[in-house]
Amino acid sequence: MSARSAARSARIGVTLAAALFMAATPLPASAQGAGDVESARVLFVQGAKLAKQGRWEEARALYARSLEIKAAPLTRYSLGVAQKETGHLADALASFRAFLAEPPTSTTTPYVGPAREAVAALEARIGRATIAVRPAELDGLTLAVDGRPLRAAPGQVIELDPGAHEIVASAPGFRAAAARFSVGEGGSVEVPIALARATAAAGRASASAGGLPPAVDAADAPPSRTLPVVVLGVGGALLAGGTLLGLSGLQQAGDARSSTGADAGAARAKGIVGDVLGGVGVATVGVGLYLLLKDPAPSTTKAGSVTPWLSASGAGIEVRL
Repeated sequence: MSARSAARSARIGVTLAAALFMAATPLPASAQGAGDVESARVLFVQGAKLAKQGRWEEARALYARSLEIKAAPLTRYSLGVAQKETGHLADALASFRAFLAEPPTSTTTPYVGPAREAVAALEARIGRATIAVRPAELDGLTLAVDGRPLRAAPGQVIELDPGAHEIVASAPGFRAAAARFSVGEGGSVEVPIALARATAAAGRASASAGGLPPAVDAADAPPSRTLPVVVLGVGGALLAGGTLLGLSGLQQAGDARSSTGADAGAARAKGIVGDVLGGVGVATVGVGLYLLLKDPAPSTTKAGSVTPWLSASGAGIEVRL
């Protein structure tokens, strides 16, 4: 038989011996009634049978249920064995430490030595993490690791199973923040996590309390008149440009020597472009008027001025608000 098999057989033997002892000797019923003690005993015996078969995960669940009903030292020790066998090293370490913290009795003394050896072995294998929360010293701060509430304070070293983990920090007035990290067997890591204020409304409330005027939401701001004014200006510029270009074409056509020459063709082209620009200008002015009349003008908005311009190089607008 290998050393590993012998060690496992010894652990099973210890657990089974504890189970047989629990089954043969009545448990003292202090706060629990006789029915609770019997239920705890049945769960413990079932867990011990499963442990003997190597079904440690099922045994762990039964030991945990038995311990919830009756906090017996031997149940806690057996739970630690099952937790260690299923890879829940941090939980196993806590169970063995809790077992050793109990005053030894004639029943528990045979298991003190194995529990101490288990603690020494587990302390060398577990991972350790230090959580650094910013801002520091937040009122009402709560931490949870892998979905389980963490009772340790920020900056305190916590013991974890080796592998990947997630920590979530939350505090009143702040958005919850999460951080993912990994820690190796016997290793240690520092995990920074920063919280930001929950909403802009909280910032406005704080500013008002300090005598500063509250910020204005975008929904509360008056509607902007810039877009309708710009659209109107563009339409007016196109209309003016088209009109001037059309008039220039008419004048050039009147000065042409013949109706079929190059001058007449250029004049007709200017007239067509002028008509197109004028039509687009009229449509654009209509859109601008619609946007301008759709929302009432805010009382605090000053009227703007739009000046179309036209030169030999093109047309445009100048907007002053």
